[in-house]
Amino acid sequence: MDAIMVALVAVALANADGRTGRFLSRLLGARDDRRIVFGIAVGSFIVNAVIAAIAGAIANRMIGQGIIALLVAFALLSAAVALAWRGRLTLTDDRTLTAPLPLLAMRLLLIQFGDRSHFLIGALAATSGAGHWAAAGGLAGWTIAMLPFLAFGPALADRLGAKLVRWGAALILLVWGLRSGMAAFGMLGH
Repeated sequence: MDAIMVALVAVALANADGRTGRFLSRLLGARDDRRIVFGIAVGSFIVNAVIAAIAGAIANRMIGQGIIALLVAFALLSAAVALAWRGRLTLTDDRTLTAPLPLLAMRLLLIQFGDRSHFLIGALAATSGAGHWAAAGGLAGWTIAMLPFLAFGPALADRLGAKLVRWGAALILLVWGLRSGMAAFGMLGH
């Protein structure tokens, strides 16, 4: 059960920049089939989260906990860097906004493959082997991070408060990742 809370917090922090929320807000604003598109977005996240969770649960049985701790540290640190990176890539172009539903579904599924959220879910699932809880926590964290941008629009990301939240989340992930890495090398006492 700890996996659900850890994944929720980690994924919510990793998505504090609102990248997915801004994209989905823009996408929903440009389309008439909003409910279906939202369902496709959530479904594609779930598919990728389940794949990551299964991979993490398998890794739990195959890899030593020291290596898994390093994997978690790397996942946390890479999420911190992704938040701090000024030249973040955009998720979409204008063709995606008007794509037919089957093409949109495939695009959303592929966009999220290997995303920082799913890397975190896989790494955290590997720590306990409880992949289903890590996937559920990741979905909850992703949804929580996305809600403000869906409610207030993509322009929210340009506000000072949103920038402070993003930098604070990056700092928390950086400290958490460094602490995890140090613990993996036995540099921290219990």
